[in-house]
Parts: sequence; structure tokens; C-alpha cells
Amino acid sequence: MQFMISSKLASNSSPSLVQALTLSAAGDRWDMERMEILGDAFLKYSTTIFLHYNMADTCDEGDLSTVRSKIVGNLNLFHIAESLGLANCGIVSTRMDPVVTWTPPGYQSAAMVGGGIVEENVVELDKEMVGWVVGDIRGWITREDLEKLRLGEMTEDEMKVLARGRRKEHKVGGVKLSDFRLVSDKAQADCVEAMVGCYLLHCGMENCLDFMARIGINLSSTSRVEEVIERRQSREKVIMQTPQKDAFCSDHVRNEKAKLQTLMSKLGADQIEKITGYTFKEKSFLLQAFTHPSYGDNRLTASYEKLEFLGDAVLDYLVTCYIYTNTDADPSRLTVIRSALVCNNMFASLLTDIQLDQFILHCTPGIYNKIKEYLDDKWWDETQPAEVKVDKTLKQINEEDPPELDMVEVPKVLGDVFEALFGAIFLDSGHDLSVVWSVYRRLCPTLDKVVANPPLNIKKQLLEKFPVVGSVVFSSATQEGGGTVSVTVEVPAGGTRRKFKGKGRSKKLAVLAACKCALRKLGEEEGVDAAGDCLARTE
Repeated sequence: MQFMISSKLASNSSPSLVQALTLSAAGDRWDMERMEILGDAFLKYSTTIFLHYNMADTCDEGDLSTVRSKIVGNLNLFHIAESLGLANCGIVSTRMDPVVTWTPPGYQSAAMVGGGIVEENVVELDKEMVGWVVGDIRGWITREDLEKLRLGEMTEDEMKVLARGRRKEHKVGGVKLSDFRLVSDKAQADCVEAMVGCYLLHCGMENCLDFMARIGINLSSTSRVEEVIERRQSREKVIMQTPQKDAFCSDHVRNEKAKLQTLMSKLGADQIEKITGYTFKEKSFLLQAFTHPSYGDNRLTASYEKLEFLGDAVLDYLVTCYIYTNTDADPSRLTVIRSALVCNNMFASLLTDIQLDQFILHCTPGIYNKIKEYLDDKWWDETQPAEVKVDKTLKQINEEDPPELDMVEVPKVLGDVFEALFGAIFLDSGHDLSVVWSVYRRLCPTLDKVVANPPLNIKKQLLEKFPVVGSVVFSSATQEGGGTVSVTVEVPAGGTRRKFKGKGRSKKLAVLAACKCALRKLGEEEGVDAAGDCLARTE
């Protein structure tokens, strides 16, 4: 986002480009992981805008997500890295070891007596080991074996037989190559994302898009989706999409002014604008943002699904930029902060905090019941400090994320409408990210508190409460009736071992339910020597 990263722009980005190609395994003073997170967010954001306009007839979020994953997924990014030859000439993947892993310029590893290079032969032999992981042969041969191969005392076939025998008998060898580096597909894809982040940070959004076009992600308005999936490169200037004018389904319904007025009155558009502090120039965007797929009375616009898809990417990018430019958080903490801020639970909480849930147009009684149950629990204690309320919000049950002990379901529709609202503001403002951000800051007063102190995952909280290795023990998963799975967690408490049981649709859900049960029960009994088990169930 230009207005956030403009202060970071620099004329010389060469050192940072080296950083973008340096893996953490290299043990250098810098690596690419923070830039990768920034690049990942921008790739998602820019690709989402491209698909929003180039798949204009598609309103299904699943179809849009599928196509987006083909463009920004690791497999596609790996193929881009492969075409650029990053693994061979750019990526710094190992620690500098002059004796073992470094060859002076103009030199290469030992030559074989009969012709050829030893390390090149090893690489070729590795390719012939069917069913083995790339580079696996290095773990089962020794320097002595390489010397015998160089002198002709061992044939290539004999070395393959030797490696297979040692692997079968678990006799580990291990050699490092000075002319070759083993770089995983994932690491190469990550470096492409980091390069995108580097260009965004140092050259700005437009130049970053031009760079992406050159390496095979041409998101220009003149490109077709098929061309982007095929990774067609372009050296032409990227032409951005012209902002959408309205949300009407067709020219015919665009003229139904009376129907629009009726729907806007039923929606309560004026109240929504007053609450958000943003006045829509084109009201049809607002109508679409609050229209649930079940609501049949609105035939002027589509439902909020496509705006939700757009708003999710916009908010993810904005929040990532803010965290990146306003904190020195390491990659792990940066991811934790972003996950806390950009999730259905947080969005649902923000939407209901300002009572915008009352304006959703839908015809599904089940949605009303879910929202009512959620709100009854949400207002559990208005006297709690803000950070406590944020922490609880992120632990409630989510229809898509792992459910926990509370048995309170956070309706997905709430988070979806929040995202759709910001997708609508993005389009109505003519793609003005500064406008979107100002509205988000107004509606998210806890932003800086979460950034400063992001809540921990419930399992991490339990492990931090009992930091001694092995003190927290999880049982194996047990299948129970109704398609549920149960898991028991055992922890030391009160001079004995206490057990807490959780149930869920999968082992992961059951583990989280058991952790929540343990923390809640132990918290209630703080300082009290109480025995007995607790059963937490997640539906």
C-alpha cells in the first residue's frame, strides 16, 4: 500500500534483493521471511483484484478461490522460480563453509580420472534413485566413496547398490557438495514471494506489478486468466483495472430506481453510513454487501460473496502492511498478529460491536438463531478490559476454524459481511486504499492492542502454563459415536496428574477442546486442590 510503504522506498534495492533470496538456513544476519509475508499478501491482493474483473460473470467464491490458488499457490511460484533459475544462481540456502561448501570462482569440484566431474555424477545418480527424495543419496555415501568413484575404484552402479544397502540397514553417511545446493520447491516459491515483497517495498506498487509481469504473473487489465495461469511473461507496462461503476446485475435492472429505493430503505442504508462514517457514492455496492444468498427480494445485485472475496484480500493486505511497517516483529510473531486481526472471529466481533449485524438481508431463520446465540454470549461481561474481550473473541467457536469449549458458534455470515463491506468501500472509493484503511481504523479500535499483545493459540497457552517438556501429555484419538473424536490431555496440578477430555469432529478439534477445558477448569480452581475430570465437547 503506497501510502504506508512510501517512506520505505529506496533507490538502491540490491542489498534487499539479496536478502529476499537468503533462506533462514543460511544463518546470515538477514533472511527473506518477513519480505515473503509482505509479498504473499500483495500477491493475494493484486490477483484478487485481477480475478474480480476478469471473472466478472462468476460470483461463486469457491470458483474464484480455486483460480487464485492456481496463480499464487506454491506450485505455480515454484515453476516461476525454476524458469528464473533461482536455485542455481540466486538463492543463498546454506551456511558459508569455505572448506566444504564453497568453490572459488573459475574452479569446480574434483574431476574423475576417466573424465567428468565427481559432484555432477553424484547429482545424476541421485536422479536415478527411483522413489527417493531429491538429494537423498548424499545421506548414504561418504567422502571415501566419492574418492573411490573419482579414482575409478568404484563404478556408478556399485555406488547405487552401496547407498541402497546402507539405507536399508540405516547406516547413515553424509556428504556436502560444493558445486550444488539442495533447495526445496517450497523454498524457491517463498523466494519468489519475497522478491515481490522486496520490489513492493523499494520500488512501489506499479513497478512491483511490472516486475511480476516480467516473471510470469501479468495482472494487467489486458491479460486473460488463462495467460496468467500459463505464466506468460510480458515486458509491457501493466495497465490497472478501471474501477467498477456499480454493482447492478444488468443494464435492465439498473433502471429500476423505485425497486432500488425500496431495498435501500429496507436495508437502512443511511444508518449504516452513519455508523461506518463512510457515505457511498454508489448505493448498489452497499446493497450487495449486506445481501445474503438466501435473500430473494434483491434481484438488482448479486449476494455479498464476491465482495467478501475481494474484501478479505484487501483487509489482509492492509493489515499486513501496517504490521510490517509499524513493528519489528519477527516472521512468526508477524504471522500470529495478522492471524489474530484477519480472521472470521475478529471480523464478526467488530461487526456486532457496531450493531451492523441488524442490517443483514436474509431469509434463513437459522442465521438469526446463530447470531442471537452468539450475541447472548458475546456480551458476557461489558466491564471486562478490552484486551480480555479480544482474547475471548479469538477463542470462540468458528464455523471454519477449530471450535473450542465455549460451545458458542461464531456465524460465518458475520465475518463475511464485514469483509464484503470493505470490498464495497474499496470499489466505491475507486480502489483508494487510504479510504478503506481510515474506515477500518475507525471500526477496529483494538488494533494497536492486538498488535502489541496478540493472543496466544489455546494449545500454546496450556504448554506455556506447563513449560517442562513432557508435562503436558495428549492421549491418542478415540473414535466415538456420532462421528466425533475424543482426546484427553493430562497435566500436573495440585501435586497430582489431572485429566481433561475434549471432543470434536477431528483430532485437532478435540485437542483444542481439551486444552480449553483444562485452562478453564484450572483457572476456576486456582489455589484450590480439587479432583475430578472435566468433559469439553465441540460440535
